[in-house]
Amino acid sequence: MSKESHKLHQLLLEETVLTIASADACGPWSAPVLYVADVSLEPFALYFLSSANSRHIRSLPVDGAAALSIYSPYDGRWQSIRGAQIYGTITQVATVDEAAIAERYFSRFSEIKGLIDRPQTDQEKRIGAAFDRSYFYQVTPSFVRFTNNADSFAARTEWQL
Repeated sequence: MSKESHKLHQLLLEETVLTIASADACGPWSAPVLYVADVSLEPFALYFLSSANSRHIRSLPVDGAAALSIYSPYDGRWQSIRGAQIYGTITQVATVDEAAIAERYFSRFSEIKGLIDRPQTDQEKRIGAAFDRSYFYQVTPSFVRFTNNADSFAARTEWQL
């Protein structure tokens, strides 16, 4: 694995929010979702939990094509700018793979599992029920641009996958 690939994988494993960009008849749209990465796959895969009725899922084209981004929080230093711009496809996870993905996802986001299994308030019950009716989706990247200003200003590495 190259040094740049290692740094990209490190970003994917450290961060937690994936922004999905799509468009529909009402115009462009973006939505943040919690994700987990599997960097053992080639190419890597990202998984998230979402409602089939959400705008970011409903607005996907038939082939599932979407633009996505992941980035680190800015800490006031230009050298801290680090992120990935991704073009890929989003597909619903097959039933046979759901258990393994759910285990990976809920081990990282145990608070979401708690909302589903042990809601404490009426609001948590509504949120937990919505998550429980949601599906896991997989992002399969076909293009990645990784920006890492820690290496140099506007340092970019690109992969066509």
